[in-house]
Amino acid sequence: MLRHVLTTAVVGAFLMQGGAAAGTQVWKATDIQEKGRALAQKVDATKVATEMLGTVGNRSFMVAHREGSGLAEWHEKQADIMFISSGQVTMTYGGTVVDGKTTAPGEIRGSGITGGTTVQLGPGDVLHIPAKTPHQMKLTAGANVTYFVTKVVE
Repeated sequence: MLRHVLTTAVVGAFLMQGGAAAGTQVWKATDIQEKGRALAQKVDATKVATEMLGTVGNRSFMVAHREGSGLAEWHEKQADIMFISSGQVTMTYGGTVVDGKTTAPGEIRGSGITGGTTVQLGPGDVLHIPAKTPHQMKLTAGANVTYFVTKVVE
């Protein structure tokens, strides 16, 4: 259902513009799933593998495959929009990063989050994390998740 709504919106926008605008990209659900399977073969010690798909203006696009929980993250200038392709994940957002350390300019990582909101996400679910909002993905033992991320510099 969500895929149908998103497809209708994209096609409608395309028709209203009279053709494809510069920078137009199409990523089919089957392509994202295939990339997820390929990334599963490349998972690193942090239990994640990613592939950058491209950048247009202030937006970058990537596919990620995760086989374990991640660190808590905080981005000063980037919002994340995540579309879950396959698997189940528990996402905590908001609150405060525990034991936060600056890992790059404008980037903080920590062991967890206190005081956040927790939500269960599965295939077809979308989550928008504004800049300056702590967030953390948690997976149960043996679980994995593949997701599409749009990073937007705010």
